[in-house]
Amino acid sequence: MEKKIKLIHIIINPVAGKDESVLPVINSTMKEAGIKWEGLITQKAGDGIGFAKAAVKAGVDAIAVYGGDGTVMEAISGMMGSDIPLVILPGGSANVMATELGIPADLNKACTLLGQGQLKMKTIDVGQFDKRYFITGISIGFEADMVTGANRGTKNKFGILAYFISAAKALKKITKVTYHLKIDGQEYKVKGLTCIITNTGNIGFSTISLDKHIDVSDGLLDVLIVRKATISFFNLIMLTLIKRERPHNVELVKHWQGKEICISAKPKQTIQCDGEVLKEMPLHIKVIPGAINVLVPKK
Repeated sequence: MEKKIKLIHIIINPVAGKDESVLPVINSTMKEAGIKWEGLITQKAGDGIGFAKAAVKAGVDAIAVYGGDGTVMEAISGMMGSDIPLVILPGGSANVMATELGIPADLNKACTLLGQGQLKMKTIDVGQFDKRYFITGISIGFEADMVTGANRGTKNKFGILAYFISAAKALKKITKVTYHLKIDGQEYKVKGLTCIITNTGNIGFSTISLDKHIDVSDGLLDVLIVRKATISFFNLIMLTLIKRERPHNVELVKHWQGKEICISAKPKQTIQCDGEVLKEMPLHIKVIPGAINVLVPKK
């Protein structure tokens, strides 16, 4: 880091997915590093936005977030337009953005990197629709049903496995719909089971990625539509995850990139953004390139 962090505000989600002693770890590592810190505990949706805005006004050297992608999204929403760096301390069930950026899942290791100055600045893109922001993605249909079906109790009990349990349930009610897309002015009409508008290739655990070409800093959003849920599709997914290559079988998966995306679906499907259920449709989505500075490991 070019600038030493002397004062940091840490937004903490007390109901995040991990069962661990958060405050003692943060306190000991910050004390050892000589960093003055203030903990801000969220109690309801929107608290993270307010805490982040207040931290920006206070002129802190950095804003940290302990929680999952939803908590990180709130903090970023309150930091837009600021050049204050964000520090992600993974505390959720999936931690998609943290995994994407190579941030250690272990809280002590993540805090130690900050204290030892073993971090560098990385600028990442942010997605926007209406007046809201997102950092990982928006999904419609099966993938949204899977994410929203993994409730807090299941995630606390099973962690990342909660999503696989939810996926099995979502498969029972899967239906094919027609998606109407407009990507950077080009129109498409595609029948499919789920549509994903994503900023990240990572799916939340290990280094597995949907596509190694998906980049949080390329100024683009990726749009994927799964057309069929056949044995061939699941074989394709396994090969895609193992090889980290873009799926080229357009009979099963369609893939575009763009800066501005409009989408609607008939009949309507479940929509989720960074874990939160949405009702808006059609969606008008755009990317804000290089919107946020994040501190990531140097190695």
